[in-house]
This record gives sequence, C-alpha cells and structure tokens, in this order.
Amino acid sequence: MVDDTLRLACELALAARRRAAKRRRRTGRAAADRPPPRRSPTQRRGDLHEAAALRLLQEHGLALLARNLACRAGEIDLAMREGDTLVFVEVRARARSRFGDAAASIGRDKQARLARTAAHWLPELARRHWQGALPAARFDAVVFDDGRPTWLRGAFWVP
Repeated sequence: MVDDTLRLACELALAARRRAAKRRRRTGRAAADRPPPRRSPTQRRGDLHEAAALRLLQEHGLALLARNLACRAGEIDLAMREGDTLVFVEVRARARSRFGDAAASIGRDKQARLARTAAHWLPELARRHWQGALPAARFDAVVFDDGRPTWLRGAFWVP
C-alpha cells in the first residue's frame, strides 16, 4: 500500500517536472527570468503621473501605504496615510480639456468602482496599519491638467 502511494506520488511529481520543462522550452526561459510585460505609451505616462502625484503628496506629509491596489471591482492608484486618516487617491491626467478637465473624468461610475475597491481593501489596510481598527477614510484626487498637478482633498464622498 505504501509502495503504491509512493509510486503514485513520484509519478505525479515527474509529470509536473515534465510539464514545467515543456513550458520552459516553449517560452525559451523560466518565468522568473522573463522581463516584465511591456507597458504601452499611455501606461508609461500614467506611471509618470502617479510618481509625480506621490511626490506631491509626500511633500505635504502623507505617507505611502500601497500602490495600485487592484481587485475585480477596480483599482486604487495610491493608498496614503495622513495622521489617523486613510486616504485613497485617484490620479487622473488630461493633455487637452476639449472633453472636460481631469477632475470631471471621475464620474459617478468611477466613484462607485473606487468605493467598491476601497471596501475590498479597507480591512487589509486596517489590519496592516491600524492594528485592525477601521480608520477614518476619504477619497482624494490628484489631477493633471496640461501637466500641472492639483490636489483635491475630499474629491468625493461615499454616502
């Protein structure tokens, strides 16, 4: 009985090794050795705006807790701490204001997605940074219109 179990475990391990070796041959290298996926020009511009927003907020005394918190509901660009307040930050940029400014692009649907994402991450952030107690929270935005940043404290509220 033990011999049969051991033989089955060895066969399964060997099959898993073969599948992994086949994947490595197919892709040409191990997953850890592959470069990260390429970012589009739009994504790279977004990364630059997020970095500039982070610098701006840190200059005003906020501390970074997390970046790019994603779940099925959406993504929060920055989670920051200001005193005892958890601040969820949305970063938006518009090169031209032909269709409205960057702040106007955070409509009701986007606000609802941000609220659902914040509700998903709030317990984990509270556990990590507030010893499990739920902190006061607010939603801020850093908007870039024609390259100039503006920090909107309390950009919107969730009822």
